[in-house]
Amino acid sequence: MTMSEDPKKAAEEIKVTDRRSFTTAGDRRTPDQPKGEPPRKRPAPAPGSGGEGAEAHGVSFDEFARYLAQVALHQMGSGSEREGGESSQGLEEARQTIQILTMLKEKTRGNLAPQESQTLDDLLYHLKIEFTRRAAAPRR
Repeated sequence: MTMSEDPKKAAEEIKVTDRRSFTTAGDRRTPDQPKGEPPRKRPAPAPGSGGEGAEAHGVSFDEFARYLAQVALHQMGSGSEREGGESSQGLEEARQTIQILTMLKEKTRGNLAPQESQTLDDLLYHLKIEFTRRAAAPRR
């Protein structure tokens, strides 16, 4: 075997195949994309779920805001059932949750659907009234 035949024979025996699924830019490589399967589209949001504000995880903005309001109400209620200084701790936790909802309102201003904005305004209004009522109530 001569030297000129060696590289040629070696090139015929060794084949390198790039089997990475993604390019360096992070896109799927064309050879690895499934054939015959159409690209998946994002499902249309359910009517009344808040339009484009609905998350892919199935939780809409309205549901998230209502959840935080429930947490605040629970925190306000849990303080009245405790004794001593712990009732003020429940009110302080509720105050922080209300502040989170207020911050959420400020940070999402102009990006919410009218219904989402109205829901958030209503929740904050009622939470602040309930907080004031419970904070002003005589402690036992």
